[in-house]
Amino acid sequence: MNILSSIWNYKCPRCRKGDLFVAPFNMKDPLNMHEKCAHCEQRFVPEPGYYFGAMFISYIWTAFTCLGIVGFCMLVLGWSIEASFALLIFISALSYFFIMRISRSMYIHLDVRYDKEKAMNSNEVVP
Repeated sequence: MNILSSIWNYKCPRCRKGDLFVAPFNMKDPLNMHEKCAHCEQRFVPEPGYYFGAMFISYIWTAFTCLGIVGFCMLVLGWSIEASFALLIFISALSYFFIMRISRSMYIHLDVRYDKEKAMNSNEVVP
């Protein structure tokens, strides 16, 4: 598994086998993460406020997406600004939790490096 698929599938950055988030998705706590990886025991929240930086990734991701959607609707499709923003609000509401989760996954993958030895030594799932 490469780094992009590890980020996209919310896997542990060190072994790329364990899950970052508790499944199934829960609307009451959408960012519920495991304390550590079930395979290599990498801590997913090393300190309080660790994922503060993920907000910047989320902001960049959201800003460029919003500009792209509104720009496409207005310039290519010829929609009014009201219709463009109505679509933007709808898409933003649907993608909010996805963007929050993918931003956290990207952030921890920037900080924690892949360890081939840990990945090879952790073949069994620890309950």
